[in-house]
Amino acid sequence: MLSRRNFLAAATTAAGSAKGSPKLAVDGGSPVRDKPLRADYFGTQYYDEKERQQLLEVLETRRPFRWYGPGNEPPKKVLTFEKEFAERMQTRYALAVTSGTAALQCAMAALEIGPGDEVILPAWTWHSCFNSVVLAGGLPVIAEIDESFNIDPSDIERHITPQTKAVMAVHLQGNPADMDRILEVARKHKLRVLEDCAQSVGGSYKGRPLGSMGDIAIYSLQINKTITAGEGGAVATNDTALFERAARFHDLGGLRPQHEQVVGKASLGWFIGSGYRLNEFSGGVLLAQLRKLDTIVGAVRGNARRVYDGIRDLPGI
Repeated sequence: MLSRRNFLAAATTAAGSAKGSPKLAVDGGSPVRDKPLRADYFGTQYYDEKERQQLLEVLETRRPFRWYGPGNEPPKKVLTFEKEFAERMQTRYALAVTSGTAALQCAMAALEIGPGDEVILPAWTWHSCFNSVVLAGGLPVIAEIDESFNIDPSDIERHITPQTKAVMAVHLQGNPADMDRILEVARKHKLRVLEDCAQSVGGSYKGRPLGSMGDIAIYSLQINKTITAGEGGAVATNDTALFERAARFHDLGGLRPQHEQVVGKASLGWFIGSGYRLNEFSGGVLLAQLRKLDTIVGAVRGNARRVYDGIRDLPGI
């Protein structure tokens, strides 16, 4: 079994052999490296003239608001991003919003989570997951995680009660949750499944994009995520009613003509909503970033392969 002690011993031996010293640096030996390794943000490394051009176009047209502005031509950056994002994630609909947290709150509204409703989610996740349930008036119910650090499908069923309405599958740090087993349990008990893909934009599960398997999905486009405009988020679904509720909630409870065209015909009335509309500057940057998503994901996976190749000779790898 590989342990941290064994790993350190192997690394120390390798470093000592290379530099003529068998001791750890803390004990007076030579350090493995002289400069610290530093990670950088994914999306911003790929900023170039594509993002610049998108921003300039918004500046020149003077139409930063996503629905209307000066002139006869309606703004199209956010709307185009939504269309292309849905295509990339293999869903019928996508909704751009101001953050991943806003996306979660829109998903809660779409699923009609309210007072007395319970949502099962993993014990280890980001604050926004349980915050969104509480803000909707629901109760977060915590399930264990498995070796993937995602929700343990075998621990979901014991938490189900008559008040349970949904299961939140959070794909943490690019690592997909076991969707086959999660969906099996959820379908058995007629529960909705929300995929939180905030940390896994562009990831996949058995060849399918994360976010395309559950009832509704959310994504974060904040600076730490795969693609970014500094801040931003998205909701995706194949369900027309869920999309309409999410779209209404993100824009004060109404449905704009452009989104009404997307769903074909509005089927709901006005209700109380919030103001999570994405602006055209952010939409333009995200559109340029989305068109680079496969390149960025390919680079991340390439780096991961190099790490695994570098430690492949260690015991237990």
